[in-house]
Amino acid sequence: MNLRTIIFSGIMSALIGAMLGLAVNYISQRTSRRPVAVIGGAVLGFVIGSAYQAVEQNKHNEEELKK
Repeated sequence: MNLRTIIFSGIMSALIGAMLGLAVNYISQRTSRRPVAVIGGAVLGFVIGSAYQAVEQNKHNEEELKK
């Protein structure tokens, strides 16, 4: 597994999650929940992005082993 690719994918997904958190905060117009929305979106994005990339790399490795 390429750890750099997994971390990069997690960081990019975290940035997208943070932007979505800001958008949700802007729509709801509640400034008291801004840190929760941004941090929650970033953490969730990092976890989902890293997990997806790890699964993709594992799937690719299994296909190479079958050959």
